[in-house]
Amino acid sequence: KHSRQLSPAPVRDLSHLRSKPGHDEAGQWSGVANQIRKRGRALACALLVSGVVAALVRVSRTTFALPDAATTRRGASAAAAAALLGHTGALPASAEEKKTYGYVPAEYVAKKVGEKVVTPNGLIYEPLDLGTDKTGIRDGPPRSGSNVVIRFAGHVDGFEGPIFDSSKYRGSRKPGKPDVVEVRLNLDPTVSNGMFEALKLMKVGAKGRFIQPPILSYNEGKANFEGDELGEAKGKIPGNSTLYYEVELVDIVKP
Repeated sequence: KHSRQLSPAPVRDLSHLRSKPGHDEAGQWSGVANQIRKRGRALACALLVSGVVAALVRVSRTTFALPDAATTRRGASAAAAAALLGHTGALPASAEEKKTYGYVPAEYVAKKVGEKVVTPNGLIYEPLDLGTDKTGIRDGPPRSGSNVVIRFAGHVDGFEGPIFDSSKYRGSRKPGKPDVVEVRLNLDPTVSNGMFEALKLMKVGAKGRFIQPPILSYNEGKANFEGDELGEAKGKIPGNSTLYYEVELVDIVKP
């Protein structure tokens, strides 16, 4: 018998289904590289922003000189002390220098009769009598918060002009009709800043006169005001008026 020989089944070429050598590895490394580039850019941006912020902080500290906590505490303590002194007595000389209207540096004092003193705010004081030559705490010059007794007269239109206010007018409404009044420096709203400045140039017993610029008047010269009802100057006194005062420091009741 003849045996039938079976021919082998044809083999299909599947080589096209296999990936090319190294294809998967290359794709993986390409993805990693992209991730690194993205993160690198983000990191660079973050570093740039951080550098700019740090530079701005350095500039702001240099320019504005922000106070540290200790400085802030010291400032708060000084303010509290000043507020307390405002109720109990005179302010220290260091506080005087930080103020404006109604305050004069400690070195401003009338030293010679007829020798005019001009304060930083423009008040012109002329001493007519220097008063005591003693140097006690009650001899003057007084400071902010001091209680003093004064005799004064305020004029418009020059020292010979009509009187709009005086200690005599005010005292006439009190028992005994004294011609003096007691005021507290820088705390009495019925007295002008110009008067405060003049009194701080004087010692007890001193007499003088001064020219007061509008900025040292009531409401800093921004509004008209009423003179005393007994005054010679009738009607409202213009706020921007230059005023003329005669004044005597009679006593310092409370330094």
